Amino acid sequence: MAEVEKLICASDLFTDVAQEAWYHKGVDFMVRNTYMNGVSETIFSVNGKVTRGQVVTILYRIAGMPSVEGLENPFQDVSAGKFYTNAVTWAFNEGIVMGTSETIFAPDVSITREQIAAILYRYDGENTVKEDNLSDFSDGTNVSNFAKDAMNWAVANGLINGIGTGETATLSAKTTATRSQIAVILMRYLTEG
Repeated sequence: MAEVEKLICASDLFTDVAQEAWYHKGVDFMVRNTYMNGVSETIFSVNGKVTRGQVVTILYRIAGMPSVEGLENPFQDVSAGKFYTNAVTWAFNEGIVMGTSETIFAPDVSITREQIAAILYRYDGENTVKEDNLSDFSDGTNVSNFAKDAMNWAVANGLINGIGTGETATLSAKTTATRSQIAVILMRYLTEG
């Protein structure tokens, strides 16, 4: 009889990822598929921040790391040889990301929940939602204009849920996204979106 390889839960490697945590499935999915790693061999840093450069690098991995040879990189702060250089170049040329200005990408700035929604919205490309899903949240009117369609789409597709429950649930659109939130949002996009 052939020996069956036991599948180990990838997040069992990390001391800060509890089996019963709301984010466990997302962290496990992203680590198992090598889209995200821990910050060390034993720490995932579930409440840690994620930078714009890191998010774009994760999407670049998901896309299969396509060649960027000959593509334009207009950003002065995305120099050659950085871990995110190819990812940002690819994402810019695909229309997935924009800079904070025409020449600045801000790769080391923490990403907000509305920014990840906007990036995924452009990455997806097929995103038509007619109904208003933002008014279900007490802070739905606080979403930035650039992200309203994207957040509406992300909520409609179950990628972003509110923080809290019922009438007190908030989108917290301008709040910095945590590593666990990014893992869950991306897992939902890849498996359910």
